[in-house]
Amino acid sequence: MSETNIEAWDNFLFLLDWLLAVESRYPGHLQFGLAYVDYESPRVLGEAFGARRAAMKLDEVSHSLRRLFRKSDLVARDGSDVWILVPYTPADESLADKIAYIVEAASQGGLQIIERDIVLFSLPLEAGQVPPGLAARDLLAYLKNNREALALREVVLPAVA
Repeated sequence: MSETNIEAWDNFLFLLDWLLAVESRYPGHLQFGLAYVDYESPRVLGEAFGARRAAMKLDEVSHSLRRLFRKSDLVARDGSDVWILVPYTPADESLADKIAYIVEAASQGGLQIIERDIVLFSLPLEAGQVPPGLAARDLLAYLKNNREALALREVVLPAVA
C-alpha cells in the first residue's frame, strides 16, 4: 500500500474514532454516512491481476475516489476494503447512487471486471445494534461482518464482461 494510502487510513481511523467519541458524549447530535466498498477478496483480485498489479489497481481506485468525492469526505483503503466516511450526511438512496456511480467511474482502469458490493451504513446505529465502546477499527470489522443486518442499503455492481 502506498504511503498516501497509509496516511489516509490513519486519518480515517482518527476521524472515525473522534466522531464515535463525540457521539457517545452527545448522543443523537451527529449523523454521518459510512460506505464499504468490497472488491471481493484479495485472493480473487490476486488471481485476476496478480498480487502486485491488484495492489496497484486498488491504490489507483483509492486515489480516484479521493479526487471525486468532496474534500470533507474521507476515502481510505485497508487491503482490498475501501471505506468512505461522509460526515454530517444521512446515508440515503441518493448517496448510494452517487457512490455507485463514482466507484464505477473510478474502477474503469481495470477493476470493473470484478464484482463490487457497496454497503451503506447510517451512523450512529440504533442502540443495541453495535456493542458499546468500540474503537474505529473494531467498529469497521463489526460492520463488515454484520453488514446484512446493519446495512441501510447494499448495491452490487456486477463485473463487466
